[in-house]
Amino acid sequence: MSDAQLFETAVRDAVVVLKLMQDDVFTGPAYTTADLSTEKAQAAGWTFKQIEAEAERRVAK
Repeated sequence: MSDAQLFETAVRDAVVVLKLMQDDVFTGPAYTTADLSTEKAQAAGWTFKQIEAEAERRVAK
């Protein structure tokens, strides 16, 4: 998987988590999935802040 794909996956998973948080859901498999995809994206050079900022931008749309 390319670095861009890793970033996109991490952002997509973060968007899911942000939406769950808006619904007051703070546990579940989506959180584990988001953690794993974030770790992979970070290993490819992306920062948590970059992933979080893009996810927040997409949720705000």
